[in-house]
Amino acid sequence: MKLISIRLDEKTVDRLDDVARRTLMSRSEVIRNSIAIYLTLLENIGFYFKPSLPVKNIDVYEERNAVNIDLGNLTSVTVLNVSYGGVGELEMDVKKDLGFVAEVLANQAAVETYCRFVSPLLVTLSTTCGFDYTRRFFKEFSKAIRKKLNVRTTLSGYEEFFESNQSGFVCTVVGLRDMTVRNSPKRGDKIFFYGRDSSGENLKLDDLLDVKKVVELSNLVREGKATSIFPVKSGGLNEVANLVASLAGGKSHILKDRKGCPATAVVLTSDGNLKEFGCEYVGEIL
Repeated sequence: MKLISIRLDEKTVDRLDDVARRTLMSRSEVIRNSIAIYLTLLENIGFYFKPSLPVKNIDVYEERNAVNIDLGNLTSVTVLNVSYGGVGELEMDVKKDLGFVAEVLANQAAVETYCRFVSPLLVTLSTTCGFDYTRRFFKEFSKAIRKKLNVRTTLSGYEEFFESNQSGFVCTVVGLRDMTVRNSPKRGDKIFFYGRDSSGENLKLDDLLDVKKVVELSNLVREGKATSIFPVKSGGLNEVANLVASLAGGKSHILKDRKGCPATAVVLTSDGNLKEFGCEYVGEIL
């Protein structure tokens, strides 16, 4: 055995000695067993396991449709919301079956999650619809989430407001954000578009982004081959381009206009060329 010296505060030593007395072990045995248990937890649970320590400085900030809660020590909890409404099987909806709606909403949630470098822990669903309709949708949505994010889904609530006869769904993703990776576009970066120029009533399942491809593209940021990745919102390419340019302290110059939504398209920035990854060059940050 190798001899290692450590320093402990008096309160911890008192607790250590108390456990040693109650278990009829020496102080050294308790320390060795404690370290062995802790290392096993880290090896099997990974960064999801954190010791219970008091948190003094909590930083809470908003980022578009998400709230990040930074706890220090590179630990951050992200809560993001994605909604989809007016599409479904009710009287005032754009008519689509619930399986289609579930796939679109789940894809939006997955793209938003991976573009933020979040490891999802749980997805919750709430609706503005009646129970039977909600139950049918929840079944389809849970399957889609398991396929795209591999986590369980819980139903947080349902309520039919004003008997509107129109569908309304909101899902919330709770996860841990990788704080070692940042979306940090820079002036001089090229702007790239990946996905389908499709949204609204004309949206089809074939238009949805492949979630595995989104993970691959987000890894370009991890590897330093891209500086940022963002989902396309309802405002299309111009909206996202203006966002990334403002983050870089510059202005966007767009050569080609593109539409899309979080389920169908993403925008990346890079000082290199991303065409080999299937991305289309559409502008730059001045």
